[in-house]
Amino acid sequence: MRIGLILAGMLSAAAAFGSSLQWRTTDLDLSAAIGEESLTATFSFRNAGARPVRIVALDPSCHCMSAEPDKTVYAPGESGEVSVTLTLTGYSGKLRRSLAVTTDEPKDNYARLTMTLDIPEPVAIAPRFQFWKAGDRPDEKRFEIALADTEKVKLEGFEYESADFRVRLETEGPGKQRLLVRPVATGKPADATIYLKAVVAGREKAYRVYVSVK
Repeated sequence: MRIGLILAGMLSAAAAFGSSLQWRTTDLDLSAAIGEESLTATFSFRNAGARPVRIVALDPSCHCMSAEPDKTVYAPGESGEVSVTLTLTGYSGKLRRSLAVTTDEPKDNYARLTMTLDIPEPVAIAPRFQFWKAGDRPDEKRFEIALADTEKVKLEGFEYESADFRVRLETEGPGKQRLLVRPVATGKPADATIYLKAVVAGREKAYRVYVSVK
């Protein structure tokens, strides 16, 4: 899948950090498509100094990132790229990540590259937990479900393993559904996990909600 990158300041003057490596930009805005599980960002630079420069370390700010240069040593006047791959599984919303670049220059040998990510949430559920107090009336409580894109996201049902609760699903409108849950009784503690089964961009996904009698 083609990855859409919105490059912040690509036409602005290069940032030099006082070192020989001049970066075309040090800050990227990245937009993921619904269901995308990873994205790749590329930072371009040029060695504007009079001696070769070696990249000796790339240190990402998160275990969800990996990075590598297209080579390790750059001659004077030579251009290069650092590619960063970000794993998106389990993340949504606006995130900021960074990569520290260290070279073998005697001074000003450090640069920080930053990425702002916009990751859509395919299935938004609110709340994620409902509970009843012991002795409460066993009334239905609801989970509101919103699909980000009805063409790419389908909710296909739910699964749970508990005889202590009754569950049903209602459609409220395009992309809007409601999960309704009630306990059979509230005279004793009970817990259950309900799995909402969805297909996101052709991949099966499960989203969990929790119910409890306390």
